[in-house]
Amino acid sequence: MTESTDRPTPSGFDHAAWQAAKTQRSTRNDLVSVLGAAVVAAGAVVVTLVLRLLDIFGTDGTRVPVFFDAVDAVLPGAAGAGSFTIDQGSVVVADLPVVTLVCVLLAAVLPAIANLVVIVCAFRFFRRLLRGDAFAPGNARLLSIASIAILCGWIADTWFGTMASNGALAAATDGAVEGTPYPLTWIPVLVAMAVGGLAIAFRTGERLRADTEGLV
Repeated sequence: MTESTDRPTPSGFDHAAWQAAKTQRSTRNDLVSVLGAAVVAAGAVVVTLVLRLLDIFGTDGTRVPVFFDAVDAVLPGAAGAGSFTIDQGSVVVADLPVVTLVCVLLAAVLPAIANLVVIVCAFRFFRRLLRGDAFAPGNARLLSIASIAILCGWIADTWFGTMASNGALAAATDGAVEGTPYPLTWIPVLVAMAVGGLAIAFRTGERLRADTEGLV
């Protein structure tokens, strides 16, 4: 007679309930981690914005980053003197025109708001993923909002940054120096396109899920 090799299950032990509790605890820990990361990121955005505003609005005037055509300059001092090229810097203007002042504010505030919108959308999106709702209605919308926020933040930074630079140069030099366009970086555009592509993919998944549930 062959003896059974199966180990007896302890009386009163519910393996399914134990596994469910373990999964729930792991999910809760992951949610706390995601929430912590979101809070840290949002705090960093707010602190960076406050520091930038404090730097802009100093006691001696309004400090504005400016961009202009490259000019050659020479390092002071006889020993080891060398030349270099300058095409950007900052000017401090005591009395900026209202339009330029508004552009300075918008160039600092709007990108920060866009970053906060992206952080909120990312937190809600990852929270749904951790709960197993990958293709739940609304996930594609969150990705679309994040993509638009990234693009709008980039446009605001570039557009209002250029206007602020030109206005500050005109006020500081009485129009003697003309500004150049704000330096472009295409990384935010590429990121916005990638997030938008994910939104399309998740929207397709949501549609397939709805069709499948309709057949059941």
